[in-house]
Amino acid sequence: MSQTPQEQTTAQPNRRMTIVDFMTIGIFFVINMVVGVIIAFIGITPITYVMITPLQAIILGIPMMLFFSKIRKPGMLLVFEILTGLVSILLGLGPFVLVSGVIMALIGEFVLYTGGYTSAKRSVIAYALMSLTSTATYIPLFFATESYLASDVKGRYGDDYLQGLTEIGHMSWVFAVIIVGTFLCGILGGVLGQRIFNKHFRRAGIV
Repeated sequence: MSQTPQEQTTAQPNRRMTIVDFMTIGIFFVINMVVGVIIAFIGITPITYVMITPLQAIILGIPMMLFFSKIRKPGMLLVFEILTGLVSILLGLGPFVLVSGVIMALIGEFVLYTGGYTSAKRSVIAYALMSLTSTATYIPLFFATESYLASDVKGRYGDDYLQGLTEIGHMSWVFAVIIVGTFLCGILGGVLGQRIFNKHFRRAGIV
């Protein structure tokens, strides 16, 4: 027996975000920002400074995968990353996080969509892609080393720290290592988060 247009419309899932979806985004955005800032304090040496984003990708994978278990509609990742980018601009980190965040969010949205928002593997991949957003904060260090260190670092840290960052900034290949390392750590963090919240994922119908 065929359905009437009204019945077909009722049977289709609601793809529009609701106030609950925005509240979910807001809650996990705050968690992500607070935990991310705390982790960033490890950057007290030039070596640990370039380890911030890989470590964030692992640790943030735990709460963020719980967020991913609640994503059932397109646009939630995009809103999340736009908020992250806007806050980064307010913190004086430039527009790089916003631009990269929008790009990664759109790719992540597509990955989740192809899995019908019920694929655990695609959720991990989408999270790993989102983790790459934070690597954009290193762009000034590697591509405008002198001006970045002179305007944002000099005077706030010691000469040894400044010298160490200068040497790292001149090794542009390190940026590629950071990107690859962050993505792999994002995969690890995503898998870890899924294992911790395994029961929650199953209740949400994600397999």
